[in-house]
Amino acid sequence: MSINRLLLQESAESLFGLSLDEDCIDTLEAYYDAVVEANKEFNLTSITGKDEFVVKHLIDSLAGVSFIPEGATLIDVGSGGGFPSFPIASARRDVQVTALDSTAKKMNFVGGTARFLGVKNLKTISGRAEEMKDLFERFDTVTARAVSALPILLEICSPLIKVGGIMIAYKTDESELEVSKNALKTLNMTHKKSFSFNLPNGDRRCILVFEKTSPTPKQYPRQYGQIKKRPL
Repeated sequence: MSINRLLLQESAESLFGLSLDEDCIDTLEAYYDAVVEANKEFNLTSITGKDEFVVKHLIDSLAGVSFIPEGATLIDVGSGGGFPSFPIASARRDVQVTALDSTAKKMNFVGGTARFLGVKNLKTISGRAEEMKDLFERFDTVTARAVSALPILLEICSPLIKVGGIMIAYKTDESELEVSKNALKTLNMTHKKSFSFNLPNGDRRCILVFEKTSPTPKQYPRQYGQIKKRPL
């Protein structure tokens, strides 16, 4: 099944200044087919219509690409069906992408499809970010899309980033920044920039970029139950 390649290509260019080559678009089209097929067996996404998939998964995922440093190591927390990890890895072959999700079945699908489609810069890990101590402070960049409220997200994600590295949070707008001030201060994270835009269907989106200024205090992250019950 072919996706709307022109919609993908022109939106990436006009919204984000991204020039997607034919190989990248071929790969993303093949990924759409794989997701739709796998979705018959288990739930990867409720979004399977061609144009809706392009807009809400592919274009939305690509919004953070231009903020990723050249040659970076990146971990995508709560990657689910591979968003934004798969589009990022497809568009930025210089970036080493790790997709992380607690559902092993989803990570097996994403990893297997990446290997089948020749996306060699994407690997997957199954687990919870706050428990993966061997991954702490190993990545230049962390991404998270549609995972949790920002104060919770900051505590889960910031330990994974190297000092001087960045976190890219995919949000609707900047409204969560105000309630995240304590979390940012406590976790040695600083809000660096925001990028607001509208998807082709009119939906509002915002990319929030944070920098880690010094090591995460050793008492963080807490267990997920504590993080959720008492956000910073």
